[in-house]
Amino acid sequence: MGKLIFRYTDELVEELREAKEIELTVPDDMDINEFKIMCVRLASAMGYQEKSIQKGFGDLVFGDEDINTLKELLDELNIKRID
Repeated sequence: MGKLIFRYTDELVEELREAKEIELTVPDDMDINEFKIMCVRLASAMGYQEKSIQKGFGDLVFGDEDINTLKELLDELNIKRID
């Protein structure tokens, strides 16, 4: 397990309207999608509404992507498969 620690060390911290210190214990092999899920859950636990969370974090797909959905996206972007 690893720890992600964010801590303001500046003297002006008292004027900020955000967390002054955040500490999370996370698996060493956490990927970016798992990190996003953790951040979304944290925002939800802090009381942010779903609409605000979606606006802040974008599409909330949690790893259940369908290959056909990905193909549709690539087609929309006009990206062709290279064999």
